[in-house]
Amino acid sequence: MGRPRFSTREPDGTLIARKFPLPRSIANVKRGFSEQKREDARAWAKKQLVRTGNRKYRPGDKQKPDPTVAKANKRLASRFYQLKTGHCLTGQYLAWTTRRPDATCCWCQYSIQTREHLFKNCPQWRCQQKTLWTTVLEETTKFPGPTRRRDRTSIAELLADERCSQAVLQFLATTDVGRTSGPPVAEDEEDAVSEASDLESREQEERIWERREEEERRVMRRWRSLFFFSFVHFH
Repeated sequence: MGRPRFSTREPDGTLIARKFPLPRSIANVKRGFSEQKREDARAWAKKQLVRTGNRKYRPGDKQKPDPTVAKANKRLASRFYQLKTGHCLTGQYLAWTTRRPDATCCWCQYSIQTREHLFKNCPQWRCQQKTLWTTVLEETTKFPGPTRRRDRTSIAELLADERCSQAVLQFLATTDVGRTSGPPVAEDEEDAVSEASDLESREQEERIWERREEEERRVMRRWRSLFFFSFVHFH
């Protein structure tokens, strides 16, 4: 028995038998949506590249994620990609988002805390920086491609080069770069903040319960007055 058919009529009146479309799974439908979104994004980026000429709209040579970062710890990989996009916990970005009053480095008080500063110049991570750039030079010399040196490589180039991914992940694992924008709060200060927060939460809960009790008393008074009125009226 063949596949079920249905008929459609062309504008000229011709009757054409067509086959029913094959059923699709939810996964197949989702993949279709994802592919369509990807095509729309490529078309938008191409349009923006033609309009502005800005290189940031140029699509990458490869679409697959870095396998080294993909296998890393989830939180570590998250910090890596945040630093790669620039939307990360640096003084420069936090000041731009108005979450901090200025872009000063909280570890060394340098005027502006950027990715370049944290990966190359911040004295707080001097030992880790030395290890990072030594490993980067060894790895980029070992494999084909441009050699990456501390004084000739931007952080954007460092984070885009898959040969350097393991060294960068090791640097992030041994530092607080990308995890916080400054030194941790002192223990006594942290305890004081925690106690104040707990007290504020308790006071807020008490206010909520007081409002609820007041509302219940108001409802009870209303019902009592209605009951008294009905009793007097009918008796």
